[in-house]
Amino acid sequence: MTREAFEKDVSERLRQHLLHFPAARPEDAVKFVFQAMLGVGHLLASREGTEEGIAREMGRVEADREEPLYEILSPAWARLNLRRALAEQIRPGTLAGMMLAAGRTDFTREDVAGLCLRVVPDGGESRKEAEFERIHDRNWLPSHSEAYREAYNPAYRVISSEWIPCMEAVLAIERKRRDDRRLLVTLDGPCASGKSTLARRLASVFRGEVLHTDDFVIPHALKTPGRLAVPGGNCDAERLAGEAAAPFKEGRPVRYRRYDCMNDCLLPSETLPETRVLILEGSYCNLPAIRKYADIRLFLDAPREIRERRLARRESAASLRQFHEKWIPLEDAYFSAYRLPDEGCVVIGQGIWYNDQ
Repeated sequence: MTREAFEKDVSERLRQHLLHFPAARPEDAVKFVFQAMLGVGHLLASREGTEEGIAREMGRVEADREEPLYEILSPAWARLNLRRALAEQIRPGTLAGMMLAAGRTDFTREDVAGLCLRVVPDGGESRKEAEFERIHDRNWLPSHSEAYREAYNPAYRVISSEWIPCMEAVLAIERKRRDDRRLLVTLDGPCASGKSTLARRLASVFRGEVLHTDDFVIPHALKTPGRLAVPGGNCDAERLAGEAAAPFKEGRPVRYRRYDCMNDCLLPSETLPETRVLILEGSYCNLPAIRKYADIRLFLDAPREIRERRLARRESAASLRQFHEKWIPLEDAYFSAYRLPDEGCVVIGQGIWYNDQ
Protein backbone atom coordinates (compact mmCIF):
# COMPACT_ATOMS: atom_id res chain seq x y z
CA MET A 1 0.00 0.00 0.00
CA THR A 2 1.36 3.43 -0.92
CA ARG A 3 1.82 6.16 1.68
CA GLU A 4 -0.73 8.30 -0.16
CA ALA A 5 -3.34 5.51 -0.08
CA PHE A 6 -2.66 4.85 3.61
CA GLU A 7 -3.09 8.50 4.56
CA LYS A 8 -6.24 8.78 2.47
CA ASP A 9 -7.66 5.76 4.31
CA VAL A 10 -6.84 7.31 7.70
CA SER A 11 -8.39 10.62 6.66
CA GLU A 12 -11.66 8.97 5.64
CA ARG A 13 -11.82 6.83 8.77
CA LEU A 14 -11.21 9.91 10.91
CA ARG A 15 -14.05 11.71 9.15
CA GLN A 16 -16.40 8.79 9.89
CA HIS A 17 -15.17 8.61 13.50
CA LEU A 18 -15.91 12.28 14.10
CA LEU A 19 -19.41 11.87 12.66
CA HIS A 20 -20.04 8.92 14.96
CA PHE A 21 -18.57 10.64 18.04
CA PRO A 22 -19.72 14.28 17.74
CA ALA A 23 -18.39 15.24 21.17
CA ALA A 24 -14.83 14.65 19.96
CA ARG A 25 -12.47 17.61 20.12
CA PRO A 26 -9.38 18.29 17.96
CA GLU A 27 -7.15 16.52 20.50
CA ASP A 28 -9.23 13.37 20.06
CA ALA A 29 -8.67 13.60 16.32
CA VAL A 30 -4.93 13.94 16.93
CA LYS A 31 -5.01 10.82 19.12
CA PHE A 32 -6.88 8.96 16.36
CA VAL A 33 -4.26 9.87 13.73
CA PHE A 34 -1.39 9.16 16.16
CA GLN A 35 -2.67 5.64 16.85
CA ALA A 36 -3.67 5.01 13.23
CA MET A 37 -0.10 5.64 12.09
CA LEU A 38 2.08 4.59 15.05
CA GLY A 39 -0.09 1.93 16.66
CA VAL A 40 1.09 0.62 20.02
CA GLY A 41 4.84 0.86 19.59
CA HIS A 42 5.03 3.69 22.10
CA LEU A 43 3.08 1.83 24.80
CA LEU A 44 4.43 -1.71 24.88
CA ALA A 45 5.80 -2.99 28.18
CA SER A 46 6.42 -6.53 29.37
CA ARG A 47 3.61 -9.01 28.78
CA GLU A 48 2.97 -9.23 32.50
CA GLY A 49 2.83 -5.44 32.89
CA THR A 50 0.59 -5.05 29.87
CA GLU A 51 -1.72 -7.79 31.16
CA GLU A 52 -1.94 -6.20 34.61
CA GLY A 53 -2.89 -2.83 33.12
CA ILE A 54 -5.61 -4.39 30.97
CA ALA A 55 -6.95 -6.39 33.93
CA ARG A 56 -7.20 -3.24 36.06
CA GLU A 57 -9.09 -1.35 33.37
CA MET A 58 -11.40 -4.28 32.60
CA GLY A 59 -12.18 -4.41 36.31
CA ARG A 60 -13.48 -0.85 36.12
CA VAL A 61 -15.84 -1.26 33.14
CA GLU A 62 -19.04 -3.18 32.60
CA ALA A 63 -19.45 -5.83 29.94
CA ASP A 64 -21.47 -4.68 26.94
CA ARG A 65 -22.26 -7.09 24.12
CA GLU A 66 -24.02 -4.36 22.14
CA GLU A 67 -20.86 -2.37 21.51
CA PRO A 68 -18.70 -3.28 18.48
CA LEU A 69 -15.68 -5.40 19.31
CA TYR A 70 -13.29 -3.18 17.38
CA GLU A 71 -12.89 0.01 15.40
CA ILE A 72 -10.42 0.01 12.51
CA LEU A 73 -8.15 3.06 12.61
CA SER A 74 -6.12 2.31 9.49
CA PRO A 75 -4.92 -0.60 7.35
CA ALA A 76 -2.34 -1.25 10.09
CA TRP A 77 -4.07 -0.61 13.44
CA ALA A 78 -7.40 -0.98 15.26
CA ARG A 79 -8.95 -0.26 18.66
CA LEU A 80 -10.27 -3.31 20.53
CA ASN A 81 -13.20 -2.43 22.80
CA LEU A 82 -12.62 -3.67 26.37
CA ARG A 83 -16.32 -3.67 27.30
CA ARG A 84 -17.17 -5.97 24.42
CA ALA A 85 -14.03 -8.03 25.08
CA LEU A 86 -15.25 -8.48 28.67
CA ALA A 87 -18.65 -9.62 27.35
CA GLU A 88 -16.87 -12.13 25.10
CA GLN A 89 -14.83 -13.32 28.11
CA ILE A 90 -11.54 -12.56 26.40
CA ARG A 91 -8.85 -12.75 29.04
CA PRO A 92 -6.48 -9.87 29.74
CA GLY A 93 -3.56 -12.16 28.93
CA THR A 94 -4.97 -12.82 25.47
CA LEU A 95 -5.40 -9.10 24.81
CA ALA A 96 -1.86 -8.45 26.03
CA GLY A 97 -0.58 -11.14 23.68
CA MET A 98 -2.42 -9.57 20.76
CA MET A 99 -0.97 -6.16 21.55
CA LEU A 100 2.55 -7.56 21.78
CA ALA A 101 2.14 -9.47 18.51
CA ALA A 102 1.97 -6.15 16.69
CA GLY A 103 3.14 -5.41 13.19
CA ARG A 104 5.72 -2.77 12.44
CA THR A 105 4.94 0.83 11.64
CA ASP A 106 6.34 2.61 8.60
CA PHE A 107 5.64 6.11 9.91
CA THR A 108 7.25 8.64 12.24
CA ARG A 109 5.97 11.37 14.55
CA GLU A 110 6.87 13.83 11.81
CA ASP A 111 4.48 11.97 9.49
CA VAL A 112 1.77 12.14 12.18
CA ALA A 113 2.24 15.89 12.60
CA GLY A 114 2.08 16.44 8.84
CA LEU A 115 -1.15 14.50 8.42
CA CYS A 116 -2.71 16.18 11.48
CA LEU A 117 -2.06 19.56 9.89
CA ARG A 118 -4.01 18.46 6.84
CA VAL A 119 -6.93 16.52 8.33
CA VAL A 120 -7.56 17.47 11.97
CA PRO A 121 -10.43 19.98 12.30
CA ASP A 122 -9.47 23.28 13.88
CA GLY A 123 -12.37 23.36 16.31
CA GLY A 124 -13.40 26.79 15.14
CA GLU A 125 -9.98 28.28 15.86
CA SER A 126 -7.16 28.92 13.45
CA ARG A 127 -4.38 26.36 13.80
CA LYS A 128 -0.73 26.98 13.13
CA GLU A 129 1.96 24.46 12.44
CA ALA A 130 3.61 25.33 15.76
CA GLU A 131 0.61 23.89 17.63
CA PHE A 132 1.60 20.41 16.40
CA GLU A 133 5.22 20.73 17.47
CA ARG A 134 4.52 18.73 20.63
CA ILE A 135 3.86 15.65 18.46
CA HIS A 136 7.59 15.65 17.65
CA ASP A 137 8.45 15.33 21.35
CA ARG A 138 9.33 11.66 21.97
CA ASN A 139 8.05 11.93 25.55
CA TRP A 140 4.65 13.31 24.59
CA LEU A 141 1.61 11.04 24.19
CA PRO A 142 -1.84 12.14 23.04
CA SER A 143 -4.80 12.10 25.42
CA HIS A 144 -8.55 12.14 24.96
CA SER A 145 -10.35 15.37 25.80
CA GLU A 146 -12.43 15.61 28.95
CA ALA A 147 -15.51 16.08 26.76
CA TYR A 148 -14.79 12.82 24.92
CA ARG A 149 -14.15 10.93 28.15
CA GLU A 150 -17.34 12.21 29.75
CA ALA A 151 -19.48 11.43 26.69
CA TYR A 152 -18.07 8.02 25.72
CA ASN A 153 -15.95 6.64 28.60
CA PRO A 154 -13.44 5.14 26.13
CA ALA A 155 -11.95 1.77 27.13
CA TYR A 156 -9.87 0.05 24.48
CA ARG A 157 -6.46 -1.24 23.50
CA VAL A 158 -4.75 -0.73 20.15
CA ILE A 159 -3.91 -3.91 18.24
CA SER A 160 -2.65 -4.70 14.76
CA SER A 161 -5.42 -4.67 12.15
CA GLU A 162 -4.01 -7.99 11.00
CA TRP A 163 -5.94 -9.56 13.87
CA ILE A 164 -9.32 -8.39 12.55
CA PRO A 165 -9.88 -11.11 9.90
CA CYS A 166 -8.61 -13.65 12.47
CA MET A 167 -10.88 -12.53 15.31
CA GLU A 168 -13.30 -15.43 14.93
CA ALA A 169 -10.37 -17.83 15.30
CA VAL A 170 -9.14 -16.00 18.41
CA LEU A 171 -12.62 -16.12 19.95
CA ALA A 172 -13.02 -19.81 19.10
CA ILE A 173 -9.77 -20.69 20.88
CA GLU A 174 -10.55 -18.43 23.83
CA ARG A 175 -13.96 -20.04 24.38
CA LYS A 176 -12.50 -23.54 24.28
CA ARG A 177 -9.78 -22.59 26.80
CA ARG A 178 -12.22 -22.04 29.64
CA ASP A 179 -11.39 -25.41 31.17
CA ASP A 180 -7.99 -26.96 31.82
CA ARG A 181 -7.99 -29.57 29.11
CA ARG A 182 -5.46 -29.58 26.32
CA LEU A 183 -6.60 -27.85 23.14
CA LEU A 184 -5.57 -29.14 19.71
CA VAL A 185 -5.98 -26.61 16.88
CA THR A 186 -5.46 -27.50 13.23
CA LEU A 187 -4.64 -24.75 10.74
CA ASP A 188 -5.16 -25.80 7.13
CA GLY A 189 -5.18 -23.89 3.85
CA PRO A 190 -3.39 -23.55 0.51
CA CYS A 191 0.31 -22.84 0.20
CA ALA A 192 1.43 -19.24 0.84
CA SER A 193 -1.87 -18.27 2.46
CA GLY A 194 -0.06 -17.18 5.65
CA LYS A 195 -0.52 -20.31 7.79
CA SER A 196 2.95 -20.31 9.35
CA THR A 197 2.71 -16.61 10.20
CA LEU A 198 -0.71 -16.99 11.78
CA ALA A 199 0.32 -20.15 13.65
CA ARG A 200 3.29 -18.33 15.21
CA ARG A 201 1.10 -15.41 16.24
CA LEU A 202 -1.62 -17.59 17.76
CA ALA A 203 1.00 -19.62 19.60
CA SER A 204 2.49 -16.40 20.97
CA VAL A 205 -0.89 -15.09 22.13
CA PHE A 206 -2.04 -18.35 23.72
CA ARG A 207 1.41 -19.50 24.91
CA GLY A 208 1.12 -22.55 22.69
CA GLU A 209 3.38 -24.67 20.53
CA VAL A 210 3.37 -25.30 16.77
CA LEU A 211 4.04 -28.44 14.73
CA HIS A 212 4.18 -28.32 10.93
CA THR A 213 2.76 -30.95 8.59
CA ASP A 214 5.75 -30.22 6.32
CA ASP A 215 7.81 -32.13 8.90
CA PHE A 216 5.61 -35.20 8.40
CA VAL A 217 5.96 -35.91 4.69
CA ILE A 218 6.18 -39.60 3.80
CA PRO A 219 9.66 -40.98 2.97
CA HIS A 220 10.63 -41.54 -0.66
CA ALA A 221 10.22 -45.31 -0.30
CA LEU A 222 6.52 -44.85 0.43
CA LYS A 223 5.87 -42.40 -2.40
CA THR A 224 4.37 -45.02 -4.65
CA PRO A 225 1.96 -44.07 -7.47
CA GLY A 226 -0.83 -45.72 -5.49
CA ARG A 227 -0.08 -43.77 -2.30
CA LEU A 228 0.25 -40.45 -4.13
CA ALA A 229 -3.00 -41.10 -6.00
CA VAL A 230 -4.84 -40.89 -2.67
CA PRO A 231 -5.72 -37.26 -1.82
CA GLY A 232 -3.31 -36.16 0.88
CA GLY A 233 -1.29 -39.34 0.50
CA ASN A 234 2.04 -37.51 0.55
CA CYS A 235 1.44 -36.58 4.20
CA ASP A 236 2.34 -39.15 6.86
CA ALA A 237 -0.86 -38.44 8.75
CA GLU A 238 -0.70 -41.70 10.66
CA ARG A 239 2.71 -40.87 12.12
CA LEU A 240 1.65 -37.29 12.91
CA ALA A 241 -1.41 -38.60 14.72
CA GLY A 242 0.51 -41.33 16.55
CA GLU A 243 3.47 -39.20 17.62
CA ALA A 244 1.74 -35.89 18.30
CA ALA A 245 -2.05 -35.59 18.14
CA ALA A 246 -3.01 -38.70 20.11
CA PRO A 247 -0.48 -38.37 22.96
CA PHE A 248 -1.18 -34.65 23.29
CA LYS A 249 -4.92 -35.19 23.69
CA GLU A 250 -4.33 -38.10 26.06
CA GLY A 251 -2.17 -35.97 28.33
CA ARG A 252 1.06 -37.81 27.53
CA PRO A 253 4.40 -36.26 26.54
CA VAL A 254 4.71 -35.57 22.81
CA ARG A 255 7.87 -37.04 21.29
CA TYR A 256 8.14 -36.71 17.55
CA ARG A 257 10.62 -36.98 14.68
CA ARG A 258 10.82 -34.44 11.90
CA TYR A 259 11.36 -35.69 8.38
CA ASP A 260 14.46 -34.39 6.56
CA CYS A 261 13.40 -34.31 2.92
CA MET A 262 16.89 -33.44 1.64
CA ASN A 263 18.41 -36.59 3.15
CA ASP A 264 15.22 -38.69 3.14
CA CYS A 265 15.45 -39.63 6.79
CA LEU A 266 13.81 -39.06 10.13
CA LEU A 267 15.71 -36.78 12.47
CA PRO A 268 16.34 -37.69 16.13
CA SER A 269 13.36 -37.62 18.45
CA GLU A 270 12.35 -34.29 19.99
CA THR A 271 10.11 -33.63 22.99
CA LEU A 272 7.47 -30.92 22.68
CA PRO A 273 7.54 -28.41 25.56
CA GLU A 274 4.59 -28.73 27.92
CA THR A 275 1.66 -26.66 26.66
CA ARG A 276 -2.13 -26.44 26.86
CA VAL A 277 -2.48 -25.35 23.21
CA LEU A 278 -0.94 -27.23 20.29
CA ILE A 279 -1.34 -25.88 16.77
CA LEU A 280 -0.88 -28.33 13.89
CA GLU A 281 -0.12 -26.08 10.93
CA GLY A 282 -0.06 -26.97 7.26
CA SER A 283 -1.96 -28.53 4.41
CA TYR A 284 -3.39 -32.00 5.06
CA CYS A 285 -4.11 -31.51 8.77
CA ASN A 286 -7.78 -32.23 7.97
CA LEU A 287 -7.00 -35.80 6.97
CA PRO A 288 -9.19 -38.22 8.98
CA ALA A 289 -6.31 -39.63 11.03
CA ILE A 290 -5.58 -36.13 12.37
CA ARG A 291 -8.86 -34.22 12.37
CA LYS A 292 -10.56 -36.64 14.76
CA TYR A 293 -8.35 -35.26 17.54
CA ALA A 294 -8.95 -31.57 16.72
CA ASP A 295 -10.87 -29.31 19.07
CA ILE A 296 -10.84 -26.40 16.60
CA ARG A 297 -10.22 -26.56 12.86
CA LEU A 298 -9.10 -23.35 11.20
CA PHE A 299 -8.87 -22.82 7.45
CA LEU A 300 -6.87 -19.88 6.15
CA ASP A 301 -7.16 -18.65 2.57
CA ALA A 302 -5.93 -15.73 0.50
CA PRO A 303 -6.53 -14.56 -3.09
CA ARG A 304 -4.53 -16.49 -5.66
CA GLU A 305 -2.61 -13.41 -6.81
CA ILE A 306 -1.39 -12.73 -3.26
CA ARG A 307 -0.25 -16.32 -2.84
CA GLU A 308 1.49 -16.31 -6.22
CA ARG A 309 3.35 -13.15 -5.28
CA ARG A 310 4.52 -14.65 -2.02
CA LEU A 311 5.68 -17.84 -3.71
CA ALA A 312 7.60 -15.90 -6.34
CA ARG A 313 9.28 -13.88 -3.61
CA ARG A 314 10.41 -16.81 -1.50
CA GLU A 315 11.03 -19.66 -3.98
CA SER A 316 13.68 -20.22 -6.62
CA ALA A 317 12.57 -20.58 -10.26
CA ALA A 318 12.99 -24.37 -10.09
CA SER A 319 11.10 -24.61 -6.79
CA LEU A 320 8.30 -22.39 -8.11
CA ARG A 321 7.93 -24.68 -11.10
CA GLN A 322 7.62 -27.66 -8.78
CA PHE A 323 4.90 -25.89 -6.81
CA HIS A 324 2.87 -25.31 -9.96
CA GLU A 325 3.48 -28.75 -11.44
CA LYS A 326 3.24 -30.87 -8.30
CA TRP A 327 2.45 -29.38 -4.90
CA ILE A 328 -0.45 -27.10 -5.81
CA PRO A 329 -2.28 -29.81 -7.85
CA LEU A 330 -1.84 -32.24 -4.93
CA GLU A 331 -3.26 -29.67 -2.51
CA ASP A 332 -6.17 -28.89 -4.83
CA ALA A 333 -7.00 -32.59 -5.11
CA TYR A 334 -6.99 -32.91 -1.32
CA PHE A 335 -9.23 -29.85 -0.80
CA SER A 336 -11.63 -31.13 -3.44
CA ALA A 337 -11.76 -34.68 -2.08
CA TYR A 338 -12.55 -33.53 1.45
CA ARG A 339 -14.64 -30.53 0.35
CA LEU A 340 -12.53 -28.13 2.32
CA PRO A 341 -13.20 -25.82 3.94
CA ASP A 342 -16.25 -27.67 5.29
CA GLU A 343 -18.89 -26.43 7.72
CA GLY A 344 -16.81 -27.55 10.69
CA CYS A 345 -13.97 -25.16 9.84
CA VAL A 346 -13.54 -21.66 11.16
CA VAL A 347 -12.74 -19.95 7.87
CA ILE A 348 -10.32 -17.04 7.82
CA GLY A 349 -10.93 -15.73 4.35
CA GLN A 350 -8.41 -12.91 4.23
CA GLY A 351 -4.95 -14.16 5.02
CA ILE A 352 -3.38 -10.90 3.85
CA TRP A 353 -0.97 -9.28 6.27
CA TYR A 354 -0.66 -5.51 5.98
CA ASN A 355 3.15 -5.65 6.05
CA ASP A 356 3.18 -8.31 3.33
CA GLN A 357 1.60 -6.26 0.56
